[in-house]
Amino acid sequence: MLRKNNEKRGCLGNLIWIPIAIVVMFCIAGYGMSQGINVPGILSSGFNVISKGEHANSGDVGKLFGKFTPKSESSETGNSSSKTSGVKSDPFSYSPLPFENHKLMVNGDLDSLGRATYGHIRLKYSDKPQDDRESKINVDPVGWHNYRFKYEDESGKVKKAYLMNRGHLIGYQFSGLNSEIKNLVPMTRYLNAGTMSDSKTDANNPNGMLYYENALAKWLKKNQNMYLDYCVIANYTDNELVPRTVTLYWTSFDENGTQYGVELSEAGLATSDGNVSSVTLQNVSKNANINYLDGTATSNY
Repeated sequence: MLRKNNEKRGCLGNLIWIPIAIVVMFCIAGYGMSQGINVPGILSSGFNVISKGEHANSGDVGKLFGKFTPKSESSETGNSSSKTSGVKSDPFSYSPLPFENHKLMVNGDLDSLGRATYGHIRLKYSDKPQDDRESKINVDPVGWHNYRFKYEDESGKVKKAYLMNRGHLIGYQFSGLNSEIKNLVPMTRYLNAGTMSDSKTDANNPNGMLYYENALAKWLKKNQNMYLDYCVIANYTDNELVPRTVTLYWTSFDENGTQYGVELSEAGLATSDGNVSSVTLQNVSKNANINYLDGTATSNY
């Protein structure tokens, strides 16, 4: 009899916890929904989502059930770019290289279409390459075509020049890399050198990369004990082989790892957010219509 009574009390005791648990769950759910969390969506998707850390609702799970750390995109895909350089899967989410008191150059891996993705370097003035650049680049980035089109120069004279360069993301004057395929993208002469002419450059044109490269080189020469952290990202649309824009980011560090902004004598089109400056430049040329999907182009003359 005693055993049966104990069993009854045990059963009743267990039953008591059921409504308590239900009340607690409703309280949690009510709180979550008051915070704008899709509680029904979370519960209907099953608790296996919590263990897997799927990015679609991991933020809601974290708010509802406490601290939760989902897998990063780099760990899920095997892409180590964000772990190596601080450049995350969002192409505009820049952060400097983890500071160490020496030069470091990082190129992002080619993506599934064979496109270069980014270049990232930290260097002092003394780290700049001393050797002259080779006259030729011996590799071709995907989407590059060797068109020679007419254009009108400053005096109104019509000439011919190459439309596209095999453009370095991180310029040779910083990287010392000439034919590294991970550092090359199809780049209009205008974007690369500030002019459509292939016999000269225009370092005074803020629409060209050379303007900012030379300004940063001058800053390095003036601040020889400082490190420049400089990153260039190629921005593609969907499966297009030619980037429509490139974004340049830069900041600086002293030898102790303290971060500072970089004050250029001429900032051009660049803007600053705290200690980080950036500019996005268009990969265009007014003498041509460019098909960014495959790199083909037609002349406007």
